[in-house]
Amino acid sequence: MIAATNNFEPEKIKAFIDTVKNYVPLWVMGTEEFSHQNGLVNVFQQLAAANPQLAQASTGLAMLVWQQNPLDRPSAIRCLGLNDSWCPPAMIKILQTIIDTPLSDIPVQDLDNLLQAGDHTLIIRHLFPLLRGADGLSWLTHSWDTLLRMGNAELPRTALDLVNWNENLIQLKQRLKVQYNFLYGSIEETLHDLEELDHNIWSMWQDYIRSELLLRAGQNEDGMAILAQLWKGNIWNLNWGQKLHSLLNPIDASNVLDQSDEVAILLYSWNNGRLIENTLKSLAASNIGNARVFALNNGSDDSTGQVVNESQYLFKQGHYKPIHLQTNVGAPPARNWLLAEPEVRKSKWAVFLDDDVEIEKNWLEELLATAKAYGNPGAVGCRITSTGAPRSLQSADYHLFPPGNGTSQIEGLTERVMVFDSCRNGFDYGQFSYTRPAIHVSGCCHMLNMEAVHQCGDFDVRFNPTQFDDLERDLRATLGGYEHIYAGQLRIGHIQHSSLAKASNVRSMAQVFGNKIKLESKYSGHDLNVLFGKDMTMLWQDVERKWKELADNLMHR
Repeated sequence: MIAATNNFEPEKIKAFIDTVKNYVPLWVMGTEEFSHQNGLVNVFQQLAAANPQLAQASTGLAMLVWQQNPLDRPSAIRCLGLNDSWCPPAMIKILQTIIDTPLSDIPVQDLDNLLQAGDHTLIIRHLFPLLRGADGLSWLTHSWDTLLRMGNAELPRTALDLVNWNENLIQLKQRLKVQYNFLYGSIEETLHDLEELDHNIWSMWQDYIRSELLLRAGQNEDGMAILAQLWKGNIWNLNWGQKLHSLLNPIDASNVLDQSDEVAILLYSWNNGRLIENTLKSLAASNIGNARVFALNNGSDDSTGQVVNESQYLFKQGHYKPIHLQTNVGAPPARNWLLAEPEVRKSKWAVFLDDDVEIEKNWLEELLATAKAYGNPGAVGCRITSTGAPRSLQSADYHLFPPGNGTSQIEGLTERVMVFDSCRNGFDYGQFSYTRPAIHVSGCCHMLNMEAVHQCGDFDVRFNPTQFDDLERDLRATLGGYEHIYAGQLRIGHIQHSSLAKASNVRSMAQVFGNKIKLESKYSGHDLNVLFGKDMTMLWQDVERKWKELADNLMHR
């Protein structure tokens, strides 16, 4: 396995942070998003000759990327190329097999069409016989991730068993089985299967997954101990360090509901009666203290209006107000209508919740405690995931790339507002369970400081009917001097995905692109450079403080 950092000392950690800050400043955005990981490996490798710590970061991150994506051929090539001098024979055999299993002979487009159609019967009929054949591993390589995401536990499990695994690949099958059980099975079953992995092959991934499983099982001390040893050997892993620091320094949420009468909880819905009914019931069952709830029926013609009216019986008398509009005015005006309510204007915090969320009982306590710990910032958000199995990430902490750092997604438009989506729809392995500053937090659960609203303005109605309005408001508040905090220790489940993900026809895509053009035209190059600079300053101040505290804390462990 990869050797741990020699002589774990605060001085060496500071030297590493100083070097990365000077030469690889975008490292501070994270070490989990796949394309960003590969970019970091390239830069670390280029700088490795002059700095042994960056050499270790290069080889270590290349190894982790492959362990996280064991069927990915480019990751296998890079991992073997950077780590061939110490890889055990069993690992080399797996890596070489993946490298020698290209997809060039597979009709990929036909397979993609089959998978995207999502018809389970057709997948069983057409894909499964191919998995049994000589090219079974190739077919699995291209379909495994999609099969996992379909929400049908039988499909990936059966696919895994159909492939003819030779003796050299039993560990690869076991690694995929552990991933499957993590996403669909029990903690106990996954821990049992995890023990059958060869630690010499799967070292970092195996230790991290074991730590996360123990944390989910409530064995916090054991889980933290494993994560601490893992991070001590791999201080280049930003997500692990952030998570470890959050675990060692939990935010105190005691007594925060004493200030709940300063909170207004805001929801709006259009033709989503069944889902908003579930959301309001979930909200009523949570700890909201004396917070007041405002629910707006945005011109619906289904059961939404009735649900909004009848939900008043779920809450304390005088703590719930139904609001009805005759027509759907769109998302930004609906939000502004709620913000204009006299009681909301007088509140300290206004919390927007989407109408299709599943919330934890202590959700408001975590948001208020985070706001208190960070000196009442302009906004606080949290980790948003899908609901049910498998649990995937929809949003975490958002940051800005420097203007011009990225490829335009709209032909003919020079895009300068490049938001780094740190999780990019990855599975939720707890890798974003930390708290830190962010340039933007998800509008799905968006706690706004009303002072920032009064000073910087409401939502811009030019972004009607939806998309980018919450991002634009956060950018504007940042320019106005307000900081935003991502409270990743809190998870909220979101049943539907973002409007961008649902934009599947020409009209909806045109609305999304139109709003992106509006966003691009609203901010100058100077504005974006200021925003990027503010974001990077906050992130580096945060990580420098936390890495020093971790070094001091773990020195004698």
